[in-house]
Amino acid sequence: MKVLDNFIANLYTGEPVQVGQLKVTPVFIREEQALPFLEFEQALARGLVEVTDVSEGGSVPRLSVKNSADRDVIIVDGELLVGAKQNRVVNTTIVVPAGASVEIPVTCVEQGRWGYNSRNFMSGRSHSSSSLRSLKHRTVTDSLRVTGRYTSDQGSVWGSIRDKMHRMSSPSPTMSLTDVYESSVSGEEEARLEEEVRPQAGQVGYFAYVRDGFAGGDVFGSSELCRAKLSKLLRGHYLDSLDTYLEFPPLTFEQVIEQVRGARPEQFAAVGKGSELRFEAAAVQGACKLVGDNIPHLSLFPKLK
Repeated sequence: MKVLDNFIANLYTGEPVQVGQLKVTPVFIREEQALPFLEFEQALARGLVEVTDVSEGGSVPRLSVKNSADRDVIIVDGELLVGAKQNRVVNTTIVVPAGASVEIPVTCVEQGRWGYNSRNFMSGRSHSSSSLRSLKHRTVTDSLRVTGRYTSDQGSVWGSIRDKMHRMSSPSPTMSLTDVYESSVSGEEEARLEEEVRPQAGQVGYFAYVRDGFAGGDVFGSSELCRAKLSKLLRGHYLDSLDTYLEFPPLTFEQVIEQVRGARPEQFAAVGKGSELRFEAAAVQGACKLVGDNIPHLSLFPKLK
């Protein structure tokens, strides 16, 4: 699709930064456009957006988002929502229209809890790990092809969290992904990551490598959105860098881009505003959010065995 080809052609990379087993390559854009969206966490902090269960009884794969702002709010794929009856992770990037309420598709990442610890959700300290996002992406794509819905394979996600919990000796009474992160990544490691991989001027995204394998990447339509999300996204990758079981495909930036260009994107109606392109190649899969002529978010994932 021409809009995606043009977006990709406008990108270039900078010098990578290594933190432990995680290497981060910054991605820049030659011609940046200001995007008219309010970032989700900024809207939360200002009390302009509210995330709750859809009803008192709740629904595992759906949450309600009420946007009281006079601007559209963007919620990025993999955003971890903590609180209410159980922690969830967002299944796809969503643009919630100004003044609207939208039900959004989510996946549970806390299997052992179903009871309120708060009425509203807040954003977690980390994004979902890259390996979990890759698994979730694949199963959501399968669901879209069959049912037209952004539904994940909940059982596979729970199994992935359980396996990581055991591999990393990170017990959690509720099998919570948040507990796995907080027991595996120290405050010192988190501070080091944030200090050494700061957003750069004009940076709109990154590619992440774990033990020299491509672990995924996110590219945004604006440097402002990248600055808001970069640290939390990289925390999810850092968690995976500590999991020595995981193996990622040895792909360079150029090879990933070549595979994306050669893929045949499928277009789906989006939740909220816009539409979504999903694509897969031999070793890479991903999604591109479209709102008008803008691409606010391109997400790229390795295909894992």
